[in-house]
Formats: sequence, structure tokens, C-alpha cells
Amino acid sequence: MASKTKKLNLKGKSDKKIANEAQKWKKTVSADAAKISKAGKAITAAQKKIDTANDYLNKSDGYKAKSSAYDALETQIEAQEKLLAKTKSSSKKKTITSKITSLKKDKKSLVSDMKKIASSAGYQKQMSAKTKAQANIKTEKSKISSLKTKKSKDKKIYGQYSSTNTARKLAARKKLQKANGKSIRSKIKVAKKKYGGQTAIYRADLKTSRVFMLGEFDPSETNDQDVPTNAVDNSDPRTNYSVRNSKQLSGTYYLFGKSFSDCDKQYEILQGWARKGVEVTVRGFSKWNHAYLSSVGKTAYTAGNKNSMQLSITFTYAQKDKIAYAKKKTKKKSKSSTGAKSGTKKTTHKTVTVKSGMTYWSIAQSHNVSVSSLEKMNKWPAAKLPIGVKVRYQ
Repeated sequence: MASKTKKLNLKGKSDKKIANEAQKWKKTVSADAAKISKAGKAITAAQKKIDTANDYLNKSDGYKAKSSAYDALETQIEAQEKLLAKTKSSSKKKTITSKITSLKKDKKSLVSDMKKIASSAGYQKQMSAKTKAQANIKTEKSKISSLKTKKSKDKKIYGQYSSTNTARKLAARKKLQKANGKSIRSKIKVAKKKYGGQTAIYRADLKTSRVFMLGEFDPSETNDQDVPTNAVDNSDPRTNYSVRNSKQLSGTYYLFGKSFSDCDKQYEILQGWARKGVEVTVRGFSKWNHAYLSSVGKTAYTAGNKNSMQLSITFTYAQKDKIAYAKKKTKKKSKSSTGAKSGTKKTTHKTVTVKSGMTYWSIAQSHNVSVSSLEKMNKWPAAKLPIGVKVRYQ
């Protein structure tokens, strides 16, 4: 049984340390996955060498039967070894171990027989390549097993650092928002006490404590509704609902600063909010919690006061939303050899159900097809065909 990963004690570690560790373990998990993939490719490559060797070796009398028996023994041994790893009873372990020993003895005998057949037929080079590939597969399978265990542990460690990092970021954001909210309310209170009625504009997400206090002149709020109607003969149109499609606030606003240059810098920030689509809160003639600056323009400084700037602003009422756009699925148009579009006729494929000991090579020999074509038509790796699945051969 795999050992449980101990819960890490992350108290006292800095936020930077937690973030760095989360990134490090994320990369470690990715590296584990890459190594597993590499080992899998090595197994597939080795299996191809085995299949190629079998194409030659099975031309020898008696080799085909020995090879099929060998594959069946390999499958049985692998199944027993997995069972042994899961078994807790010592008596059952002893029985399984004895069975594995017997199966390995039979396998060794088969290997000896196959070597003799290959040697007498002059196929020593192919037999050597097959034996080497089989050893490589065993090594890579063992490597994959260890890597999967390591990846599982690394993933749990990454999960602990990642969840802690996320929780701390959320807590820090809430703390910052609370502090900024308090600062904004204080600034609004001071400004209104000093200058009287003004419009306040600040970020709805409270990421900063910046608040624009603007003088407001001639504001105008509009609401547009869509009222879908259907025609009725000899009568007025009918409807059963309406929906708002637009809500806007427009007006002339006055921005104040220490100098015209200072006003211009503030204007650039305000225009930047509009350009970047920053959601804002408006408190003035209209009190909106969610709005966007759809238009921001400057006219000139107020006559007789070079410490102010006249702005024309239009707000659009809207709340930030996450919209997922579905990817359009494009259907491939199949054409016949004559260039015409094919009809709706379904293609039927011939398959064979995999039984213990069967390989791509044995299926290829039985149905007069090549091993490479079987690999192209089916999704399972040559290294191991799951028992019970249907393998397409035509």
C-alpha cells in the first residue's frame, strides 16, 4: 500500500515562500508526468522491435506457439504480481509467490526453447533484439510504477502549498479591500464636508484607495427598454414582457487638482480606467455600484481657475461577468474518390475480441494484416492489449 503524505506544517512560512514552493512543486508534478510519458514511448518503441522480430522468428517451425505461450505467461505473471502487492495475508502471499516462481520457471524454459529454434534457423540477431526489447519493457514498466507513486505524493504536496497560497491571497485581498474601503469612505466624507455635494468615482473591486471627487453639472440618466411585440390582425401590437438593454449616465464634471498639470495626470488615470474596462462605483446624482466609463473627454480648464479641468463623462451601467464562448465545431466533409460528397452510409469494421496471450502480431497473422496497420487502427499500445477489448483489423 502507498504511504500517506504527511500534512505539511506551513504556519510561520512567509507568503513569498508559500508561493515559490507552490510553483516549484507544480513544475515537479509536470516533470513526473513528462518522465512517465517518456517511459511509455520507450515501451511502445520496444514493443515495435518485438513485433518486428516476431515477424522473422515466426517463420521458424514451432516458434509461433512458443511465443504465444510466452506472452500468456507474461500476462499471468504481471497479474499475480499486482495481486501480491495488494494482498495482506501472509499465507496468501506465500501461495501467490509460489505461483509466480512456477510461472517464471515455465517462462525461462520457453525462452530457452525459443533461443534454440532461433539459433537453428539462423535468426540469432532477431532473437537477441527481442530479448533486449523485452528486458527494456520490464525496466520501463518498473520505472513507470515508481514514477506514478512519486507523482501522486508530489501532487499532494503541491496541493497543500497551492491551496494555502490561494487562501492567503484571498485573505490578503479581503484585507486590502477592507482598508481601501475605509480610506475611500474617509476621503469622501472629508471632501463633501469641505466642498459640499460632489460625485465620487472609485474602483468597484477596491484594489486601490484612489477616489475621484468631481463637481457635477447637468447630469442626465437614461434607461432604454426592449419591448418585443407581435402583430395582431385589426388590433394593436401585443407584448408580454420588456427587458432593459441600456442604462446610461452622462454629464459635465469638474476635476480639481494642485495645478492644471496635476489635473491632466488624474485625467490620464481616469481615461486609463475607461480604456482597460475597469468596473467602477459611482456616488452622486446616480448611485451605481457597478458601472463602466464608456466615454471620457476633457474640454478645458474652468474659466478663471487653472487648477481645474472640465470633463464630459458617460457611464454605462453594467456588472462584470465571466462569459464563456463555446468553440464552433467544424464538421469535416468527406468526399469519395470521384470527388462527390459521401452519403450517410455507415462503415462497418471487422474486429476480434482479445483473449489472454494475444498480441498484435498473433492477430496480424490470423487475419493476414500487418502489425503497423493494426497499430494505426486501434488506440491500445502494442506493449499491452487489455483482455476483452475489441481490436479492429479491417
